[in-house]
Amino acid sequence: MADAIATSFGVLNYSGMLFNKGNVRTPLSSIIGSRAKTTNHVEFVTGQEYTSGGDGSQPAISENASLTAPDATVVTREQKTNVTQIFMESVGISYAKQSNMGTLSGINIENQQANPVNELDFQVAAKIQKVNRDIEYTFINGVFNKATSDATANKTRGLIPAITTNVTAMGNKPLGLWDIADMVKKIYGANAPTEGLCLWCDAITLFQINADAVQNGLTVVPAAREVNGIALSSVITPIGVVYLYLGECLPAGTALLLNLDVIAPVYQPVPGKGNFFLEQLAKTGAGEKYQLFGQIGLDHGPEWYHGKFTGIAQSFTAPKYSRSVFIANDTSNPVNTKAVGAG
Repeated sequence: MADAIATSFGVLNYSGMLFNKGNVRTPLSSIIGSRAKTTNHVEFVTGQEYTSGGDGSQPAISENASLTAPDATVVTREQKTNVTQIFMESVGISYAKQSNMGTLSGINIENQQANPVNELDFQVAAKIQKVNRDIEYTFINGVFNKATSDATANKTRGLIPAITTNVTAMGNKPLGLWDIADMVKKIYGANAPTEGLCLWCDAITLFQINADAVQNGLTVVPAAREVNGIALSSVITPIGVVYLYLGECLPAGTALLLNLDVIAPVYQPVPGKGNFFLEQLAKTGAGEKYQLFGQIGLDHGPEWYHGKFTGIAQSFTAPKYSRSVFIANDTSNPVNTKAVGAG
């Protein structure tokens, strides 16, 4: 594809405030950013896995049998890895465009100033926003590939493909608190910790959970916990507290129950340049071209520390707010419970 260079007539100048219609939200990248790691190898370790005692059992060793040592056994380990991948964008701007920033288009241009005042800075900032969003999408949805030649791309494994053990297919039903509690139970049954789990979901699913909480007399607590500037809500399930957040880049009908403590970005910096750097390319005419380059992957930790819901209903019915009045009486002559509208 040919270069698209910013020129005087190709990218017009306007005045007024700038508003971005594109989605630049990257909550997962923000919440795990403080745990960033670095690597000097495209394939990096996400951990080792082994199984020790299983479900436990009671030995039956007599005194006579104890005089002979049992046969030796070993516990083996399995190495788990992921890869970094390249994120790269370019921008170009002609000399004429750079010198024409005072030429305005649009209406009411008298005594107005172009915004932005520097086209190159604007284009670079916009490309950085795009790269950040691409990283967010990849951390959620990335399909793994380890390159076997220079002509194939390394692709980091995202959370959705990674999670295979604790999975619940909802069958086009709304996600409720008992479903979340059951997933916590699955994670507990996989011998993973269950403290601080966070449900990463879309707006419809978040509505469903709030409605279920209302109908069951529970409360979703806003801003119950803050991590790197991200405020997480919380709800109490029968098996413990679960945090909630409106995630991004999730496929319709999919939600994740994440152990955020084991998730981290992994950078692969270029010696002498760092990671995600901007550099000018060779000149070929009356203009300038720059490239933004970086390498990053996801350390998702043990996949069985997390859970995944698929096939969640994509419709939402608002709950009816009511109070139930229970009347004690003779069981031989019961009185029906009456719902009284909340006032």
